[in-house]
Amino acid sequence: KAPPARVRRWLRWHRTVHRRSVRGPAMAKDPELPEMEEKRAASLYSKTDLLKVLADFFQDALPRVGYQEEHFWTNIRIILCIFCCGFGCYAQFGTKFPQDRAILAICVAGYFGFSGILAIVDYWVINQSAMCIRIGDAPVFIDLNLPTFSSELTITLRSKERKASKKVSVGKYFDTEGVLRQESLYADFLALVGQYKSGKGGADKKNL
Repeated sequence: KAPPARVRRWLRWHRTVHRRSVRGPAMAKDPELPEMEEKRAASLYSKTDLLKVLADFFQDALPRVGYQEEHFWTNIRIILCIFCCGFGCYAQFGTKFPQDRAILAICVAGYFGFSGILAIVDYWVINQSAMCIRIGDAPVFIDLNLPTFSSELTITLRSKERKASKKVSVGKYFDTEGVLRQESLYADFLALVGQYKSGKGGADKKNL
């Protein structure tokens, strides 16, 4: 059984103080994990629940420690969706068949055209990302990949120039009650950022 929330907060504070005393001033440049509400997966056997909790943690924690969220590709995706909905709504409510066959054909072509572009953006750019942040001047996607019927989670930092990945059992980040071990996930994220900045992850030639 997981300890009460008050006990977990005390343990987190104790680990933070111990970590600071061991690292000393030379290691103080990494931002500390802010105090956050606990996050719990409804089911440890649900891939969707686990990935949602992990994504929610990154979306809540990273802006608080100074990582700027990049919205460019999200805005592009929203604009493409608006065009798709616009063509569909006009074809449904603004035309009559067979009098407006030419306009209907244009609407159908426009809908499928923008839907195709949206699919390309989702597959080649956004892919499996939970969010996009800026590291230096580059937008970097945080990809979370948990294959079906597997406990091996792959966390990837991906930009146009390079990427860095880490494979780990997803059980490392959750206790038996489904509560996210935030400190463990955040520490691995910082290590992955260091790997990305050093360029040890290699270049990514497939994804933007």
